[in-house]
Amino acid sequence: MNNQRLLKGHIGFIMIILLAGLLSACGGNNNNSQSSSTAPSASPSESQSAEAPESADPTQLSATIKVWDWDEAFDKGMIPEFNKKYPNIKVEVTVVNPNDYLQKLQSGIASGSDVPDVILGEEAYRGKLFDLDVLDNLEAAPYNFDRTSVLDYTVPYISNSKGEVVAVDQAITPAGFAYRRDLAKQYWGTDDPAELEKLLSTWDDFIAKGTELKEKSGGKVLMFPGLGDAFLVLKNQNITPYVNGTEVDLTAKLKQPIETLFKMRDAGILGKNELWTPAWSASMAKGEFMFYPMAPWGPKWHISANDPEGKGRWGLVKAPEVGFTRGGTAIGIYKDSKVKEAAWAYVQFAYQSEEGSLFSFKTFGNMTSNKSFYDKQKALFESPGAYDEFFGGQNLAKYYLENVIPDMKGSPQSKYDSVVDSVSNSLYPLWTKDPSITADAALDKFKSELKNKASEATVK
Repeated sequence: MNNQRLLKGHIGFIMIILLAGLLSACGGNNNNSQSSSTAPSASPSESQSAEAPESADPTQLSATIKVWDWDEAFDKGMIPEFNKKYPNIKVEVTVVNPNDYLQKLQSGIASGSDVPDVILGEEAYRGKLFDLDVLDNLEAAPYNFDRTSVLDYTVPYISNSKGEVVAVDQAITPAGFAYRRDLAKQYWGTDDPAELEKLLSTWDDFIAKGTELKEKSGGKVLMFPGLGDAFLVLKNQNITPYVNGTEVDLTAKLKQPIETLFKMRDAGILGKNELWTPAWSASMAKGEFMFYPMAPWGPKWHISANDPEGKGRWGLVKAPEVGFTRGGTAIGIYKDSKVKEAAWAYVQFAYQSEEGSLFSFKTFGNMTSNKSFYDKQKALFESPGAYDEFFGGQNLAKYYLENVIPDMKGSPQSKYDSVVDSVSNSLYPLWTKDPSITADAALDKFKSELKNKASEATVK
């Protein structure tokens, strides 16, 4: 995973107050070295089951817990807040590069040596982590987590193949499209998100408007920078379960997305840039493409970073047909931990409690999955966010909450997800370069490549 890949996995919710500090999950704080930092000793969610036991006196809970994380800034900020409530829980953080995380974890488990109490699962390997069966069931004692306390669509992303909730989300990552207001106004006559939603309600509409855009601009402006952008949206929109044990039904998962992708390619509305390349990044300021898939961490890491003079010329609109997720990190507890109650106290405080969620939101721009936070903190989402000025004053937080999240549904996690992503990244550039490749041929090649990487799988 390179830095660009880390950005993909970066999660956070661009909302309000210092949303510029999106540093959680797979984002810009990754460090290739491993180091340790120790925090100084020093109104919860409505769902009681998502809390530490009410009968426990936080000041009496004493332990040292180990956390492996790649976002040192988050931990340095959150742990002192945690210690205000739990002064006798010492949190030791080892900074581990996401490139090495899963391998280091597996090595520690195999040798019985160094395993953290709090374990992170980045989007790229979340399914693999769950399949290792090393995370505790958070719905059992001593955690007694209530899955109804979190946004419904997130539950599949924190559940293992047995249906057990084994993690909580570090932050939610609903995604839509960032678009160039100036181009939309010039070629379509409107830059209003509500009007664009109507114009682009289906993928057929999207292709038709893309054809119109190409013709009106003389081919100077296209819809997406490349096939990679379009495919990650289409693939993530399809939440059809496709794995049953070692049976992998790629046809159910990818046939429709690939067919739609090739319709776009053959219509000539996609560029030839590969994701995360310098040309892809530079295109944002040049006005060569209308849309970029945009999770809440994107306005910082994509728009402001690549188009620093672009204040006011961007907008946010939901994708055709349904929302999708982009990135995400799961936080779980090692099932053989000797300090489970203390580990849960930290996880619950940092990612689910009202006080931890509010601090994380204000300081880093991260948005909890806990439902009650939104009811208790409604006023927050009426105020301007740090990157709204790039989007013509559009309230990004409110748009994600009201327009993107409501129709989203979750996708079951599988150890094969990362293999599918790996094959996707290797194949889509070939689909760009060779227009003679058909959708059927692409799917057949996808199946054979998956079989090569997962020989035990039965691929359909």
